[in-house]
Amino acid sequence: MASTGINSGTLTALYIFVANVLTKVAHLTTNDFNTTMNTRAASTKDSGGFEEVLEGSKSWEMSASGYFAEDATGIGYEELFDYWSARGKVLVVTSSVVNGDKRYKGQGYITSLNRSSPTEDSETFDVTIQGTGTISKYTVS
Repeated sequence: MASTGINSGTLTALYIFVANVLTKVAHLTTNDFNTTMNTRAASTKDSGGFEEVLEGSKSWEMSASGYFAEDATGIGYEELFDYWSARGKVLVVTSSVVNGDKRYKGQGYITSLNRSSPTEDSETFDVTIQGTGTISKYTVS
């Protein structure tokens, strides 16, 4: 049964397919899924001085932040670094694991990977995956 009411962000995570297995990115503290649509100019002399636009290309990206752990189980900073270094596409998903909830899946490139090591504090990382092509929505089952 799908989640009801206001969802807890703790339920939703970022996953990457590794050898056809959906693998969670470890030690996340937050993750985001952003979609945008560009517009194209449509203003004419008949627009009364107001800008008019039409639809344009759509894009999406997924990003996440978490704690760095040298021995992370699943996907950690080191595995993300390897994907970034290889310049290959990754198949990513953002989803909860609750049956009936929606899941978003697509291919993208790791365009940003940051590691922060503050004095006397926990190390963290941030990753951004820029989508290429379509994003699919389906139901967790």
